[in-house]
Amino acid sequence: MTQNQEVTWSCDILLEPFSWKDPKTVRVQPDLFEPEIRNALRDRVFAAMALCPEHRFWLRTAYPQLYSQYIEQIAHDRLEWLAWRVSASKILEELGRREEAAGEGPAWPLPNVDVE
Repeated sequence: MTQNQEVTWSCDILLEPFSWKDPKTVRVQPDLFEPEIRNALRDRVFAAMALCPEHRFWLRTAYPQLYSQYIEQIAHDRLEWLAWRVSASKILEELGRREEAAGEGPAWPLPNVDVE
């Protein structure tokens, strides 16, 4: 078995992970949980990560408590979860995969995302 290639993803090109042919270990930059970053951006990035289960995403944060709060909100607050689902649906629409937007979606926390 070959080892996954490691790459860094700045999140500037949101759909970039969808273009990678082989599974990757992905270092996500910037720190998505810096207080000035809004949940709307986090929702879009987490939607992209959820839709790319073949990749392993590593987040490094100086704010683990904000990460925990975000995950808890998505997992337990229906309105927050729905806001996240809208982001995922928009990405699927951009990819021409609108039909995949139905269903329950992934369990939270996402199994292919780790935090250091």
